[in-house]
Amino acid sequence: MLRFPARRPGLGLEITSSALRLATVSVGSAGTTVIAVNTVNLPAGMVGENYSSPNISDHQGFSALLRESLDTTVPGKIRRTAVSLPDGIFRVQALDFDELPSRAADRERLIRWRLEKAATFDLAGAVLQYQIGRRQDRGITVLACAAKRDVIAQYETLLTDLGLEPWAVGVSSFYTVNFYHAALSRAAATVAVAVVARDSFTVVVMEQGQPRFYRFKELKGGSASEARVRLVREIDDSLHFYTHMDRSQQPELGSLSLAGDPALLDAVARELRSQTSLAVEILSPSTVLSSGGEALPDLAGSPAMAAALGAGSSL
Repeated sequence: MLRFPARRPGLGLEITSSALRLATVSVGSAGTTVIAVNTVNLPAGMVGENYSSPNISDHQGFSALLRESLDTTVPGKIRRTAVSLPDGIFRVQALDFDELPSRAADRERLIRWRLEKAATFDLAGAVLQYQIGRRQDRGITVLACAAKRDVIAQYETLLTDLGLEPWAVGVSSFYTVNFYHAALSRAAATVAVAVVARDSFTVVVMEQGQPRFYRFKELKGGSASEARVRLVREIDDSLHFYTHMDRSQQPELGSLSLAGDPALLDAVARELRSQTSLAVEILSPSTVLSSGGEALPDLAGSPAMAAALGAGSSL
């Protein structure tokens, strides 16, 4: 029997204002296997989550923490690295088109023009990435993602100085959805995922494996209970808007999957189940990972690792 070699191990990093998460994974015919994981809590103020201003205020201190974590976590000499950054660093919009130009330069010019026309944010000095997907009814949906060049360069320079090769820098919620994508696609043609954090949330809806709807919002201020109530309401409102978008064929959306901060997931899931008709489930990395390798007991109950795992498995 032919055996195809597994993809070489990939290093995924997730960097937020509160934590640094590392995941080294190997992807083969049997699935994704975790080689090593680690989480390091970051001092307040060391790293920010800003779209327009520099994020790393203590370059030397953060570099030292990352180097120590790499030395104790990453086996061998893995250089190629994918970096998952908070959604708040990016500006993401789903844009609908009837058609797109065939030349790449013309496509990017048109997409950038649409962003500049519709956006409430400054695109000067921003780099643009996008993904094109055909809609079920007709036309094209483009998921466009912009980030300030100087902000991304901070992270790339940090990794390069440590001898790493920043292969890809992307949005945390996308890496999370990509990590669970195969399992979600088996469940339904249209899937909704909400990634929740202490002061923000992201909702992504996929139709036939293609991103169709995206919403990120910061939720700051108020007590923990008030923030949770607002979080549940905003997620419900986001899905309500999606199901009532102007289209010729309404999608069937009967379930919602949750990922993100483990401290919030149980309470948010309970309240969403009581207030909506959706079947709500909490995603766990153990549902995606293969059984190969040594058991990692700290991983099974850590949905927060999904972005780092998704970054590592995307290499």
